[in-house]
Order: sequence, then C-alpha cells, then structure tokens
Amino acid sequence: MLTLFFVHVHASSSKVYDLSNYGIQPNTGENISLTINQTIQKIISEVGKDVPVTVKFKKGRYDFHTEGTQSKQYYISNHDQDNPKKVGIALEGYNNITLDGQGSDFIFHGRVLPISLISNRNVTLKNINIDFEQPQICQVKILENNVEAGTITYQTAPWVSYKIKDGKFYNTGEGWEMQPTAGIAFEADTKHIVYNTSDIGVGTKNVEEISKGIIKAKNWKNPKLIPGTVIAMRSWYRPNPGIFVHKGKDIRLENVTVHYSE
Repeated sequence: MLTLFFVHVHASSSKVYDLSNYGIQPNTGENISLTINQTIQKIISEVGKDVPVTVKFKKGRYDFHTEGTQSKQYYISNHDQDNPKKVGIALEGYNNITLDGQGSDFIFHGRVLPISLISNRNVTLKNINIDFEQPQICQVKILENNVEAGTITYQTAPWVSYKIKDGKFYNTGEGWEMQPTAGIAFEADTKHIVYNTSDIGVGTKNVEEISKGIIKAKNWKNPKLIPGTVIAMRSWYRPNPGIFVHKGKDIRLENVTVHYSE
C-alpha cells in the first residue's frame, strides 16, 4: 500500500509545459533549432531531472535549420561515420519526459539528424511528422530518349534546385550538393516501378543544360525509360536516420511518421 501511495503521488506530480508560453510558436517559418533545445533544458532544470514532464507543441509547422543545431558524435550502424552530426532535437540523459507534437510537422532543412534519444529512461515521443523541405532526392521526368544515339533528355521537377559543374549534374540544397548516381524509375500514369527494373544508373555525367530545368545527358542509354517516365535520383550517402535511439529503456514512439530522412 505504501508503494502504491508513492507511485500515485509521483504520477500526480507530472507537469505539462506548453512551448508556446516560451515563445515557440508554429507556422512562423523561424528556425527553432537552438531555442527548442535550450527551452527543454530550461524546463528540466526548473522541475528536476526525474520529475515526470510533458512538453507540448501547439499543432502546426516548425522549421529546423542547420544553424543552431546540436553537434554530436554518434556512431550509427549502417550509416556514414561523418561526425560530428547536426541534430535538431537531442534528448540525452533525460528520464520521465514526453514530447508531444500534437500532430505537428517538423520540417528540417539541410543535412540534419532530426531527433536523437540517448541514454534516456521512460521517454515518449508522440504525434509528430518528420519531413525535409528539400530532400536529397532529385525527381526528373524523361522528355526524350534517343536509344540509338545514347542520349536522354529530362526535366527536373519544379521544386528541384541544381547546378551544372564540369559537365556534371548536381542536385543542391541548403548547405549541401550531390551528384546523383542511381535512381528508381516509375511509370507516369500508374506510378508503378517500371517493369523489370530496380536501381538504375542515371545520366548525371557529360550533361548539357538545354534550358532552365531541361537537361540532356549525352551518355545515358536505357530503352526502358520511355518519355513520361519519372525517376527519383539519389546518391549512396546515408548520413542520418530519422530518429536515433541508443542505450535507452522504456522508450516509446507513438504516432510518429518519418516521411523522409537521407
């Protein structure tokens, strides 16, 4: 009975903190990478490290840029060991904390590890959607395929930014650039993967810009890529997962969606 009494008292002492009261508001377009970590640390220091705490975001969009992110040394299996890594939200050594996005979209910019949960106990992450403003995937559409000449002309999707350097095509974004080396081809109408294909080589070498967004690859031969085919081009880099959990106990991810992470 005494044990149950203390458990009840401990649970009833849980405190809820609304981040909007700390100036973190949704849909502002402002970079919260620095302020979110500082605010969580401030809340924990106020209530004590082991007191149950729920930190709530007002539902909406929150933007995280690389400036102000946490710099961490993480050795993540099956990933590039390109330390230090830039982390949007780093929860390390916390106990009894819940981070509730209430259905919010966390939009990351650049190359970032969105969330890390390291050496925590009884930590819950819930009601959060993770995505990137400009993923490191370059979508293009085949306009013309001259199989005999070995040339393919393609058009970049409207949201894709790129540059041509030394005859090579580079997909670009905030603080990064990459030359796609492979891709997946999709049928325009059905959106199915083109029959009997998997990873394919893509034409990003020996290219010429015909006009803005229209690229001619002079050494790309693939008869399966008929006009209208959509290709998601990418590299082989794998710097970050969506969420990194390490040495935790009683860690819960509830209603968390990761739309993309490189």
